[in-house]
Amino acid sequence: MVNALHSIRSVLLSVFVLLIGHGLQLTLFPLKALELGWSPSLIALMGSAYYGGFILGCLCVTRMIRRVGHIRVFATAVAMAAMMLLAAELLQLVALWFAARFAIGAVIAVLYTVVESWLNERSDSAHRGSVLSAYATISLGGIVVGQMLIEIDVPALDVFFGAAALLFIAAILPIGLTRAIQPEAPEDTRVDLGVAYRASRVGFVGAALAGIVVGLLWGAGAVFAIEVAGASDAGNRFVLVAIAAGAIAQFPAGRISDYVDRRWVILVLALIGIGGALLGLSAQRLSDLTLLYFAATAIGVGALPLYALCIAHANDSADGRFLAIASGMLMIHAAGSVAGPLAFAAFEQFGVPHAFALTLGIAFGGTLLYTLTGLVRREASREYFEPYQPLPKTTPTVAQLDPRDEEAEDEDASVALAVDFAASTTVSY
Repeated sequence: MVNALHSIRSVLLSVFVLLIGHGLQLTLFPLKALELGWSPSLIALMGSAYYGGFILGCLCVTRMIRRVGHIRVFATAVAMAAMMLLAAELLQLVALWFAARFAIGAVIAVLYTVVESWLNERSDSAHRGSVLSAYATISLGGIVVGQMLIEIDVPALDVFFGAAALLFIAAILPIGLTRAIQPEAPEDTRVDLGVAYRASRVGFVGAALAGIVVGLLWGAGAVFAIEVAGASDAGNRFVLVAIAAGAIAQFPAGRISDYVDRRWVILVLALIGIGGALLGLSAQRLSDLTLLYFAATAIGVGALPLYALCIAHANDSADGRFLAIASGMLMIHAAGSVAGPLAFAAFEQFGVPHAFALTLGIAFGGTLLYTLTGLVRREASREYFEPYQPLPKTTPTVAQLDPRDEEAEDEDASVALAVDFAASTTVSY
């Protein structure tokens, strides 16, 4: 394992530096927009723009890599991200910021794909699990550090735009100077939502609804916390607590799901999430900071492990199509991440009270009801269960690191084939 990680140390270092900048800018945009006096609904819509760009980036990046190679695509994407950040600092215009958020979303998808295809190339089947775990840990660590940087006491938030741009640019250095040979370009893949849907309706719907929560958390979570607490530092702390709580809960939730029907674990997480929405509602009514952070904890625990659990439930009926399922789940999760801020913005525009807590409640409540329906309609047999393997919410390429997918190249090619919905009538609920 040590040798496997040593061979990709430059890539992992680039990931860590890159995601510090990424974690910083994710919360920076909403905080600065609030400081500029923009409405919560407008700020949330910027979050939708980010995830819309992310979807586009996932769909287009393979062609770019095949055309000019990994390092050039990585450098170009970093330059685009830095340019957008600096332009947003200089010109605080709504249209420009929407364009910047969309472009950064696409850029992040491109950067993730470059890194993950490199990790796939350098990881043999015996070490994929270790590499995946190291990558997930480093990714989360970078985002958390980025959140913590906002705690630094500076006169104006504008400074952090330049800091994020510098971190993006610094991420080029380890990969740009590596002596390792660039990996082969990944095969073009066609995202097939039908494969994921047929494998698990509960997983498919749960991944979409979890996306609503995550999109809302990044798009408007900081704004919500500031409105409740009346203090600017509450925003990034609210998001940080949610991320940390979700990260801590992910592994225990996954391991428990290896011993019981995963849908029961999904059900419990949805209940915890509903509790978080109610705590958020109470915190908003009482302007209570303690309740606010308890709400962040429950929301993080309820939402962040859901995505990997939904993939795991679908993989129980995967028949070896792990990459196809992960690709479909990622796209529906990203679509949910677009829908979450849109729903919140619509509630705000129509004057619906407590729009943040209401949107969370609808998402978690929908997960709860749909999972209950699945439990009533179909029993699951443990003999078909695959061991839980957490997958980061990045791009379809990361699924190739799944240690169960020992023939990732062949699986890539099979994903490119359109799957006939009539080919299988078995659906896992």
